[in-house]
Amino acid sequence: MAVRAVSVGHWLKATSNNSVRGAAVYYTWGDQVLEATKLNLGEFDQWHRQAVMTARLNEKRELVFGVPGWKSVWMGAGEEKAVFLVIDSHNRAFALEVLAKASYLDGRLTEGHYFEDMIVPGLINRRWDSSSLFGHIFSGEVKAREFIYGDTLAGAGLKTQPARPANLLKRAIGGFCRSWRRNVVALRYEKLRQTYKDAHEANVVVELLPLSNPENKKHYLLPTISLEDDGRLHLRYFRLTPIDVRLR
Repeated sequence: MAVRAVSVGHWLKATSNNSVRGAAVYYTWGDQVLEATKLNLGEFDQWHRQAVMTARLNEKRELVFGVPGWKSVWMGAGEEKAVFLVIDSHNRAFALEVLAKASYLDGRLTEGHYFEDMIVPGLINRRWDSSSLFGHIFSGEVKAREFIYGDTLAGAGLKTQPARPANLLKRAIGGFCRSWRRNVVALRYEKLRQTYKDAHEANVVVELLPLSNPENKKHYLLPTISLEDDGRLHLRYFRLTPIDVRLR
């Protein structure tokens, strides 16, 4: 049964009087580092569907919504889609895949859950960059799915430090543990490459999980230390999760 959050933070109080422990994620919004709570399976409801149906791209290529309190952060794009982190007005986070027209090859998050597939009128035949003759033209189809928190094996691109500054010691610990995680998942990565089409370092994520593991996800036995956008070191479980691959 879907539940509606009536308070914000690490704990969501649901109308069923059950407490649901949500996984915290950090993201940057302008020059701020903010915290949201992952939307859990079963919490995506008609209210979310109605809000997603109002989505459109503005002149800055930002995904905006026609309801107050909703916002999005661009996470990346490939040949098939653009992906946004969406935060609803109750501060709960999920991912929205906006699919490209005539080039979607069914790349999927294969070890996680999707909430809903929809056709959004405001995104039909919209060009990613209206000033360019090239690039994505979106079909209007979107896929709402769980947000996978972590970095791809390809790394964080040009970003070499967390959004909030961290001292040298924290950066050293974070860098060492990041390299250690990469070595730990190496065998798993090779297995994924053999199992899925198009599996490469840019579409598999070293997913970071809270020690409470509210989603009961499988993970490596030993936890790791990760330096995150809030500039702090966090103790996390981790796993390797393919986010945009196809079955062979």
